[in-house]
Amino acid sequence: MWTKIGDYATLQTVFKPLRTSELRALLLFMIVVLTGCELGQSPFADTSNRELRERNYKCQMASSLSAAEIQVCKNIRRECDARAEKGNFVC
Repeated sequence: MWTKIGDYATLQTVFKPLRTSELRALLLFMIVVLTGCELGQSPFADTSNRELRERNYKCQMASSLSAAEIQVCKNIRRECDARAEKGNFVC
């Protein structure tokens, strides 16, 4: 096997250590690819009507939300709207 690839020095040049910026780019790429499988499907699609209604109410009553919480509330609202388009006026 070593004869096909070469010696250890050759392996070090082929698999040279990645720089921090390259690692970040690789990590970002992997996250995008892995989350791309979930596109088109709401993270709340499997949530029961009751739980969705409760979470929507909490979002509406909240006064100070973090950026992440605001995004979650937007996703909840989007799921409520999607269900309403199908005739399920749960929120």
